[in-house]
Amino acid sequence: MICSLLRGGIAERGGVRVGHRIIEINNQSVVAVPHEKIVNLLATSVGEILMKTMPTSMFRLLTGQENPVYI
Repeated sequence: MICSLLRGGIAERGGVRVGHRIIEINNQSVVAVPHEKIVNLLATSVGEILMKTMPTSMFRLLTGQENPVYI
């Protein structure tokens, strides 16, 4: 989940908002990936990062879950 953004930064300008769920990083689904692994993936990425996000309300509607379930 996006917890904070740099005001006026590229992510915010691109439509990312606090509370959005990260669903893909560099074309790889992270829907059922634990938070720690997502943080590590982002921290070790070099160069451009492609990230898809989804508003929390849409996540709840599509999954019926309040919080993600990790496999």
